[in-house]
Amino acid sequence: MRRSRAALAALLTTLSLASCTPLYVPPVPSGTLTAPASWRVAGDAEFQVLGAASATGLRVRLRFAEVPAPAWVAVQWFGPAGGERASASTWVTPDDVGRWIAWDLPSEVVLAPGSWRAVVSVGERLLRQLDAVVPAAHAP
Repeated sequence: MRRSRAALAALLTTLSLASCTPLYVPPVPSGTLTAPASWRVAGDAEFQVLGAASATGLRVRLRFAEVPAPAWVAVQWFGPAGGERASASTWVTPDDVGRWIAWDLPSEVVLAPGSWRAVVSVGERLLRQLDAVVPAAHAP
């Protein structure tokens, strides 16, 4: 009788401890989880004021860390008054990953003093927004 009580107590203890551990094991996917390819700009994008003594233009430079497919990459320049002053685009392919790509503000655009903004995009997707200040002493 003592043995049966001890065996019953051991069985109940084992069952109660087993109930504390989860019985559900989530399935592990057979393949590895990888993020889909996406447009990624490397951290070192630049928006430069060109010219030493007087500003002669603006330049946007950046490098891509990932390019999923060939596409047109566009840059729009916005002047101190807020309106779009110019735009340009370049065909970018996966071979351009790691290379510097540059866009210059067209020379016919008058470079006004103040805060300029450049927006880099692919299709409907915004990739980077950059700011540069053209000092009053540098404007023509």
